[in-house]
Amino acid sequence: MRAITRLLLEALPSGALIVDHHGRVTALNTQAELLLGWGMPALEGQSAHEFLECRVEEGQNTSDNCPIGRVLRGGSVEPARAWIRCRDESLKAIEYHCVPYPTLRGLGAILTFRDLTRQMELEKDLRRLATIAEESPIAIVEINEDANLLHANPAMMCLVERFGFTSAARPAVLPSNIETLTAQCLRAQTEVGGIIEVSIGGNHYEWKLVPVKQEQLVRGYGIDVTVRKRVEIELVEAKARAEVASRAKSEFLANVSDELCSPITDILKMAESLAEGCLSDPQLEYVKTVQSCAQSLATVVDDILDMGALETGELAREIIPFDFRAFMDETAAPFIRCAEEKGLQLTIAIADRVPLRVQSDHKRLKQVLDKLLSNAIKFTESGEVTVEVDRDTISTHRYRRDGESKNDIDADNTFYVFFAVRDTGIGIAAEKQMEIFERFSQADGSSAKRYGGTGLGLAIAKHLVEQMEGKIGVESDLGRGSRFWFIWPVQQEAEQAE
Repeated sequence: MRAITRLLLEALPSGALIVDHHGRVTALNTQAELLLGWGMPALEGQSAHEFLECRVEEGQNTSDNCPIGRVLRGGSVEPARAWIRCRDESLKAIEYHCVPYPTLRGLGAILTFRDLTRQMELEKDLRRLATIAEESPIAIVEINEDANLLHANPAMMCLVERFGFTSAARPAVLPSNIETLTAQCLRAQTEVGGIIEVSIGGNHYEWKLVPVKQEQLVRGYGIDVTVRKRVEIELVEAKARAEVASRAKSEFLANVSDELCSPITDILKMAESLAEGCLSDPQLEYVKTVQSCAQSLATVVDDILDMGALETGELAREIIPFDFRAFMDETAAPFIRCAEEKGLQLTIAIADRVPLRVQSDHKRLKQVLDKLLSNAIKFTESGEVTVEVDRDTISTHRYRRDGESKNDIDADNTFYVFFAVRDTGIGIAAEKQMEIFERFSQADGSSAKRYGGTGLGLAIAKHLVEQMEGKIGVESDLGRGSRFWFIWPVQQEAEQAE
């Protein structure tokens, strides 16, 4: 009989054990042994309830609610969940069935059970995921192929209560073309592209619609962007106000500078006339001081006027042919004298492959070179300043204007010239190398006091280069000098190109 009982138990698809009329274990199958961790020798004759600490609900462990006890008392037990103590002292969740089992000595019971640990972990994960949607401040909806609302989380329900429904019985906070968007999303089985904006009651929402895989459903996520929109509007307004203020300031500075131009010019002319007269050495030094100060002031005024013109877009291009080497000699001449006065050597090196005659805006090019040479000499106490000029074949096509092809550029003989102004001066710290191209900026605050200047020179140079679709940059080591470079577009004259 025991062998037959054992065979029957082993044939069951789940763990099983048999108890007698006292609730003591008389048999169990292999699956039960594996699940509980106990074998028959340890369990035989033991009270199943006490040994396994059977709990119908976690935290309850009484014989009154034990399913085995209820069956032995003649009651019935519906399939349910319980927790039992295993050999490793862990509580394991099971789903059990308990039915009467007649024996020669009285009414016993058969308890069958299966491990629910994995299932309950999955259920816990599902509840956690559901909680995320329920507690999310983002409105979440599920709609069917007819754009009817099937599910809405609490955040969405708040919006529905706040803004109500449309005449088509759709939540007013959803996009007005929700039917079209839903059909598009289901047809393409991909997220609806672009930003879907809804403005209602002074509030702004952005919707994202994605298909639910293997379902004819669309899930929508609505984000409240009211604050962001308000900030964006405020930023636009603040930017507009700042631009107005900046233009007003620039116009004021330009007007003041313009008023200063005439008297400064007169001072320079008068000083020049005095210098040509019969003056003693001390008097000549005084005149040179006047000339130097007036020239410095004239440079400041010119910088302010140039920056104002650049900001307002008043500087037009003037493309004319010119002799490139003669242009470089004329540009470098005054700086060679300045360099000699400081004991510096200024060298101009022009590669042979740069054409003799080119076409470009030579006035703006001279301005850029003036700014870079002036700075190089100003910030160099000893050593040399070198200007390197070469044809830049790499950048000729890399920096061409939008919409232009290689053939377009070749057709009008356009190419780029590479300029590099290298000095052995004080150098620039790495973290300051981008800032120096900003207006009123210098690498070191003490530089303005020691070397003078407005901090506009490099900003003007950058504006001019970029206005010509060129590029400018710097390489520098603090205490070892700097190398400012830029590329400038020119056209080779047709006769030379041929």
